[in-house]
Amino acid sequence: MIDLPPSAVRGDTLDYPSQGAIFGVAIPWMASPPTYTDLPPYWSPRRDWVLSNTPKKEDMWGSAVAIATTKFAAHGFTIKDSTDSQRKVSASQELLKRADGGQGWVTFAQKIMRDLLTTDNGVFIAVRRDGDEVQKIRVKAERSIQGANPAGYADASVTISNPGAKITGLYHLDSLRCIRTGNLAYPLRYYSLQGWQQIYRWDQVLMYADQPSPRAEHFGVGECAASRAYHTIAKLSAMEQLVYENLTGGGANKLVFLQGINDPTLQAILNSGKADAQARGLVYYLGTILGAIPSDTPITSIEIRLKELLTSFVPKDERDNGYLIYANAIGVPVQSIQPLSGQGLGTGTQTVVLDDQASGQGALPAFLKWWEQTVSDRVLPKTTELTFTDENDLRDQKLRAEVQKLRADTRAVQIGDGEISPAMARQMAVDSEDLPEELVGSDATSGGSITDDEKVQGTGAISPAALALIQGAPTAAPSAGAPALKSKDDAEAAALLEAEMAWAKRLGREAQKHGRHIQ
Repeated sequence: MIDLPPSAVRGDTLDYPSQGAIFGVAIPWMASPPTYTDLPPYWSPRRDWVLSNTPKKEDMWGSAVAIATTKFAAHGFTIKDSTDSQRKVSASQELLKRADGGQGWVTFAQKIMRDLLTTDNGVFIAVRRDGDEVQKIRVKAERSIQGANPAGYADASVTISNPGAKITGLYHLDSLRCIRTGNLAYPLRYYSLQGWQQIYRWDQVLMYADQPSPRAEHFGVGECAASRAYHTIAKLSAMEQLVYENLTGGGANKLVFLQGINDPTLQAILNSGKADAQARGLVYYLGTILGAIPSDTPITSIEIRLKELLTSFVPKDERDNGYLIYANAIGVPVQSIQPLSGQGLGTGTQTVVLDDQASGQGALPAFLKWWEQTVSDRVLPKTTELTFTDENDLRDQKLRAEVQKLRADTRAVQIGDGEISPAMARQMAVDSEDLPEELVGSDATSGGSITDDEKVQGTGAISPAALALIQGAPTAAPSAGAPALKSKDDAEAAALLEAEMAWAKRLGREAQKHGRHIQ
């Protein structure tokens, strides 16, 4: 067994976030103001345990979490390779479809989204590489077990692998068993079901938390959607519990003292009412119990209310406000949680507007952006990238079709004006994804455009296919009798066109000079 010095694994770090010295005592309470709920202070492992169980605490919150997880899992993804390598594209697709030990993308995606929405600690994904070898080591033990281990060391395991080796698998790690170390080289300590520790190197794990804390002692712990909405979750849960108890007869709402009747007589009347209710099949509501009392003594009662809602309290308003808070915390349109119905005309347009406003807000859109960038940069090959598409959004599909038609009309005008050739138009259509790449014999602009999710490709050299397009470009105006120039803008446009044609001719001569002319 290898004795690995603590500094090699942990450096000058704390045992786990928000622990150690004065900060370990003060920060959790300083970061958590007084609250009327049972949520533990920020941040502690106990807090995440409570948050992870919130879907069971309030039904609509549980449904909202389920909607978000299935929405993420149902997203389609596209894998592209700038070198048009079918081998890389196929292998990358297989990596995601076989995630979590072969369970597949859908179950893998639902697990990580559940951790994202219901734990401040966030999402943890183990990365397995070709040639991984697990070795036992000894690391500095946490204070909780140092009493049983006088040497202050504990057994753990690390995976020995080449950081540049091929990635063969992605595995979800239970967030409640992950401890951030604060060490940049070895940022994660994982506790398995068998009780042993697994130390993960920076390239062996992907870590993400929603709204990460800027405080250094928190090691990147965030504030999840459940944490932001917990007061509302607790309030709606209490309200539904009160309604449930009123309907089922559970719990006491008021205390009534009767004068003029003894207790045995009262109990006999109640038992008779219950028996009558059971005979009629009434279980949850007894109705009114009538009993005859052989006495001339008047009966009086004194009523003491134990709990009741305010007369101005409207449960529907509280629910509607709560559902809006849930939608904002997660990042889905409120209509996904509470569809509009029976509210007259105009709600369709309102749904579209609110959906557009909700895009890019909340935990879900931000995680989608992080997942695209991280997988493209750290998991897939250098020339391969991942993009997400919502295959179930029919409105988005309609808008894309309208934009494609607009681009096609623009290219038709450019061809008619002699600005571009039909071959150029086809290449532009492929670049805009209006046509499949298979319809172009040779892609002339591979890697020529880039967004914040893409990678810079190529060296800037003009490809032979691009030179062929340039040589086939129009070299004259579409008609011999061009109209006279009427303005300064027309003159500048003509000069620009002449310069572009001269540049195209020069490129053609250079290509012929270096033996790269395309027949």
